[in-house]
Amino acid sequence: MATRFELRNTLCITLLVHVPLVEIHGTWSVHAMEDEQGLMMGNARAYPVYRNEGGDVGSVISVAELLVGCGELWVDATVDLYAELSRADDVRYAATLFPRDLFPLALFSGGGSYLRATELPQDGDKLASLLPMTVMVEAPVTDDLLSRAPELLSRATWGQLAWMALTWPAIPELDLRSEQARTGVQACFNVDANHAPAASHTVYAHVHPYDDERPHHLARQIGHNIVGPSEHGW
Repeated sequence: MATRFELRNTLCITLLVHVPLVEIHGTWSVHAMEDEQGLMMGNARAYPVYRNEGGDVGSVISVAELLVGCGELWVDATVDLYAELSRADDVRYAATLFPRDLFPLALFSGGGSYLRATELPQDGDKLASLLPMTVMVEAPVTDDLLSRAPELLSRATWGQLAWMALTWPAIPELDLRSEQARTGVQACFNVDANHAPAASHTVYAHVHPYDDERPHHLARQIGHNIVGPSEHGW
């Protein structure tokens, strides 16, 4: 069976959580209803739980993992990594970080091509012609993707980590039941929740559009507060 990354020209691809995956300006993003550009946008809300303007990739990933721990991951849940690289040396380094034998779903996208790490051009000029390249990796949350991610994200023009197969628990005191649709955690690097450029790294909690109290509760669970207005989620 083809992975979602191998369905190269499909604009809407069903994920584990049955949310469409669409390509925006050559990058993959999760959406479900139309935005002003006519692309599909989600009806979830993404609340910023933590923001770092000092470029500390590690702290952002740590907070994201804490937030994931507030929910319940589904059986066989995965984490998705996306990172855009603008230098050939960084692409080659990424291929050593995510070799095909350890990360069989890793793909390198650039210049209309989708390549495995072992298929990247050895010729410098040919590789340069594919820049910028987006590295896309999907792996079980039990794998060591997150231990390798900081090295890649620190070199990236922009990047993202996403945990989408996640259930938020019920909160009886807020009269909120458990929620497993329109949920998840997203860590964004130099972009916001919808991939618009940003001068910061941010962790988002994705919630049902009417669960306004849930993200505040989740943030307090890990010792943080909501740090800005909500954005479109997946």
